[in-house]
Amino acid sequence: MISLLGISYKSADIEIRERFTFSKEEIADFTKTLFDIGNINALVILSTCNRSEIYYHTNTENHPTALRDILELLAKTKAYTDELKPNFYFKDNIKAVRHLFKVVSGIDSIIVGEDQVIGQVKEAFRFAEEIQSTNKILKRLFTKSFEVGKKVRSETQINRGSASASSAAVNLCHQNFPDLSQQHLMLIGAGQTGQLVLNSLRKATVGSLKVANRTFSKATEVAKLFGGESIQLEEVDEHLPASDIVFIATDSPTPLVKLEEVKEVLKKRNNRRKTLYFDLSVPRNIENGVADLDGVTLFTIDDLQDIVKSTNENRMKEIEAAMSIIHRAEDNFMSWKHEQELVPTIIKIKNNFQQLNHSEMEEFMKIRSIKENELLNEYADHITEKFARVFIKNLKSLSKTSENRDLLEMAEELFEL
Repeated sequence: MISLLGISYKSADIEIRERFTFSKEEIADFTKTLFDIGNINALVILSTCNRSEIYYHTNTENHPTALRDILELLAKTKAYTDELKPNFYFKDNIKAVRHLFKVVSGIDSIIVGEDQVIGQVKEAFRFAEEIQSTNKILKRLFTKSFEVGKKVRSETQINRGSASASSAAVNLCHQNFPDLSQQHLMLIGAGQTGQLVLNSLRKATVGSLKVANRTFSKATEVAKLFGGESIQLEEVDEHLPASDIVFIATDSPTPLVKLEEVKEVLKKRNNRRKTLYFDLSVPRNIENGVADLDGVTLFTIDDLQDIVKSTNENRMKEIEAAMSIIHRAEDNFMSWKHEQELVPTIIKIKNNFQQLNHSEMEEFMKIRSIKENELLNEYADHITEKFARVFIKNLKSLSKTSENRDLLEMAEELFEL
C-alpha cells in the first residue's frame, strides 16, 4: 500500500508547519528509526517551506501499525499531538498517487504551475535513493511523477506568464529592452523583494547592476551575490542618469524618489530612451507625478499584481487539462502496481498447481499400476500450466477494479496457498 501523511500551506499556518520541517540529517535519522521498527518497506520525505510530506510503502496488513509508528516518532521528534491532527492530511493508494502528481505538476502550489517544486521533489527522491530508503514501488511512483510534471508543463499553458510581482517586473524589462546586456540596472532596497527581482534576472546578462541599501553592508552582500556593485544610498541621485531600469523596494514611509529629482535626471540622460521604474514598495516610494513624465515608464506594485492576477486566472483554466493528464497517468501507475502486488500470489498459484499435479500423478500411476510415462507427465504439466494461466489472467483482470485485498485473500483460501 502506498500512503501519504502531510501538512502544507493549505492545511496549517506557518507557525505549525515550521515545526514539522526536516533537515537532511533529520530525514536520515527518522527513516532509519522507522526501518529499524520494521513495518515500512520504503519511505520518501519531502520538506519545503510550504509543505512536509511523508510518502511510504507498506504491506497492507502492516499499514495501521506503520501509520502509528510514524505518528509516535513525530510526537517524539517534532512534538506532534492528537490536537494537531486536523492540520494534517492522510491519503492512501490512488489518492496518494494523485496528490504527488498534482504537487509535481504545480497544481497544488501557492502559485499555480510554478516550476520550483519539481526540483524540490527530485531532490527529496534523490536523497531517499542516497540513503537507500526507496523500493521498486516508490521508484516507479516518483519517476512517473516527474514524467507527469514535464508532460503537464509541455502540453498545457499552466506555467505560462508571470506568476509573481518580481517575475512580472522582469518580463516587462525584457519586453521593453530585448537585449538587457546593453542596459544598466539599479536596485534600491536589498531586502527580500529586491532579491526576488534579482533572482528572476539570474538567467539574463545585464550591462551593469548597482545596489543601494540603507545598510551598506547589506547592499554589498547582495551586490556580490548577484554580480553587481554596491553604492551608498546617498549616491543614488548621482547614478540615476546612467540607469535604464530602476527597481525600488524599501519600507520607507515616504517617497525616496522625488518628482523634481527625476526631472533633473531626465535632463542629464540627453534624450536617451525611456527609463523603466518599478515601485515594488508599500507604501509607494516613487512620488506622484513621475509616471506622467515623458521619459519615464512607471509600474507600481498594483500594476504588477494585476498582471499576476491575470496570469493566475489563465493558469487556473488549465487545471482541467492538467488533471486529464494526471488521471491517465495515475490509472497507468495503479494498473502496474496491482500487477506487482499479484506476483507473490501468482508464484504461489503456480507452485500449488505443480505440487498438486505431481502428487496426483504419483497417486494415479500407483493406483493404475502405470509405470513412469514421459508423455503422460508432459501432458499433466501442460494442462496444469494452462489452468494456472487462465486463472492468473482472470485474477489480473479482476484485480484492476479492486482497491482492497479481498480478491487475493479469497484466491489464497480457495487454493489453500
